[in-house]
Amino acid sequence: MILIPPDSMRDLRGVIFDFDGTLYDAKHFPLRIIAAKPVDLFLVRAERRVRAGFAGSDYGSAEAYYREFFAELARLARCSPASAQAWYQEDYIPRMIRVLGGFYRCRPGIGELFTALRTGGNVTGRPVPFAVYSDYPRAAERLAAIGVDAALPFGLYGPEDFGAQKPAPRPFRDIAAALGCGHPADVLVVGDRTNTDGTGAASAGMKYVNIAASADWTAFCKAVLGN
Repeated sequence: MILIPPDSMRDLRGVIFDFDGTLYDAKHFPLRIIAAKPVDLFLVRAERRVRAGFAGSDYGSAEAYYREFFAELARLARCSPASAQAWYQEDYIPRMIRVLGGFYRCRPGIGELFTALRTGGNVTGRPVPFAVYSDYPRAAERLAAIGVDAALPFGLYGPEDFGAQKPAPRPFRDIAAALGCGHPADVLVVGDRTNTDGTGAASAGMKYVNIAASADWTAFCKAVLGN
């Protein structure tokens, strides 16, 4: 459901997009990750438990964040932190990229939407800077896997950039500052999870649109494009 009136889009000075579940329909994604390597079921479940437990955490730096993240993953997975890190970076994330490329494509109209924001062909009548803020690293490769050209001029951010995890408000504010937006209220966050994207936006003083279904994405695109 679109949570803000389309007319308020005209006041936008920046947009922050979530990645997974927002820029593509992530239905069955966790199951496909497991199906790609069933022997890793225990590790995948451990990673998801760690990520859930880290929600809203802000360690101030990527080094501190990942030190704690891999220590907790190692504890749950009953392995060393070095082994946990190697599995995550050398197996899990590359597998995620392969699954994305094999089963998923970006939502329709993303190219037109991004171009309109970049060039001013939207309801504001001017360029609106935007960024993608992902929950996982290697965002450029994952975007390419679903057919989005990450070489386009927009910001790409993940936990490795901030040492924090949604819904911590600092990354949202830092991204807004990088986009040149002095007032958080002029920034719109577009996500698919109210408990992370939505809460993070609210904590940072930003507007929020929730993409719970394909119809929500279509309605959002129409509101931005003015058609």
